[in-house]
Amino acid sequence: MKAFLGAAALAMASLFASSSASAGDAIVDTMGETFVAGLPDDIGVERGAWEFLDVLDCYLNGDSCFGNNPSSPYGYTRFRGLVSMKLGVSEAVVIFMRTPPPSRYFGFTQYLVRRGRSPRQVLASLSDSLNQLNFSTLQSNAPGDQVFNQYAVLVWTADLNTLARVKTQLAAQGIPEAKVNFMPMPIGLPLNMGYGPDDDSFSILMRMAMPVVQAELDQYRLDSPFFAVKVSPRTPPPVSPAPIIGYRSELSGISEVATYGAALDSLVRDIKARYARSYALRTQNVSYISALGFECIAGTAICTLDTHDGLYANDLSQLSYKVTNLKDIVLIAGVNHQRTGKALYVNHTVNDVAKQTGIISVDDPALTTGSALYHAGVTSPDDPRVQRYEKLYAYAVSYDCSGLQYCMQIPAPTPENPIGLLPGSPFGLYERSYVDPMTGVRPSQQEIVKHQVLIGRKK
Repeated sequence: MKAFLGAAALAMASLFASSSASAGDAIVDTMGETFVAGLPDDIGVERGAWEFLDVLDCYLNGDSCFGNNPSSPYGYTRFRGLVSMKLGVSEAVVIFMRTPPPSRYFGFTQYLVRRGRSPRQVLASLSDSLNQLNFSTLQSNAPGDQVFNQYAVLVWTADLNTLARVKTQLAAQGIPEAKVNFMPMPIGLPLNMGYGPDDDSFSILMRMAMPVVQAELDQYRLDSPFFAVKVSPRTPPPVSPAPIIGYRSELSGISEVATYGAALDSLVRDIKARYARSYALRTQNVSYISALGFECIAGTAICTLDTHDGLYANDLSQLSYKVTNLKDIVLIAGVNHQRTGKALYVNHTVNDVAKQTGIISVDDPALTTGSALYHAGVTSPDDPRVQRYEKLYAYAVSYDCSGLQYCMQIPAPTPENPIGLLPGSPFGLYERSYVDPMTGVRPSQQEIVKHQVLIGRKK
């Protein structure tokens, strides 16, 4: 670590650790303060803040929580108290950080939030994300190496000239160019950059998911080990536009074994046979949500903080589902894409459709072969379906899971935890599959077996 920070930066640690607005990492603060102190006079600096989404406050006081995933906290920069920001064409946001503790996933995504004066939020990604498979830290020998619980720098700008000046300053404090993560803003789309009423607003969002040790991630959020600054060259040269990197191919050339599809069909038949006596069952169409930011910017699709790292599925074909009996169930059966190697993590989430808030999730460690066998009614370890349903799962969702195993019960709000749904309220249900390790982006719809959903009305 010392080799990258340099002697001057280390000497400043005690000076800046107590005065920094950052909640909790002296080295991060030192990196940021050293950078600011070394900038030439012709570059202005504005200090920002880093926050993690307070879901409780959003749920109680906000209009929408943008479909937050209970398994994946959101983090973001704030300048002048705002989540979204305007940026001059030659400005850059520089973020110093300690990366999350070991987790299944973390990633940063840049967004166009709003076009000029438009009252409608676009919320469209501007490129692929930087995630742990392509992220560099000061300890990385190559992108994706030693990425957890390490120190790192990210630069976000539309101007390669500004990027070069930032990298020069970082190098002067001992941070090599190869260690700097760059997120290019694709001004050529075009983006309208500046501070006029017709200029666009932007944001950068971090997602994390499924830590090895939850307490470590909880502490990380409390520490909030980030230092964010906006740098503004006062007399910049003509802009050297950052490239439009767009979105990589989702095709890896490796599909889930074809027999999984037949095995899943068999599992669903078994589930129907088990539950037909107690429930009136119908098949529910599952549709993937495939829009990407450029389509939304062009007006051919609608986005809500899309990310190419995640393949999202709407498990209920309508916006919401309303039960008629609290014992009604939704039954989900599928292939555990994490266990087949097609995703870093998978979960299903119940959403409050009014608040667009994730209420509760079931994550892939619980999506076990045992869950499939239970809902299929398989009780004998010698049953050939024990082998056949390996890497498959089945899970129920209900307001009343009494008498059922492998069932996600939708919580009711309480004084201690108001995040919940009044029993019987309409709800949404979504599936997420994040990052095929072979491609570094979401799994391809062509290479995975789609899960199946049944609606069960209690007889």
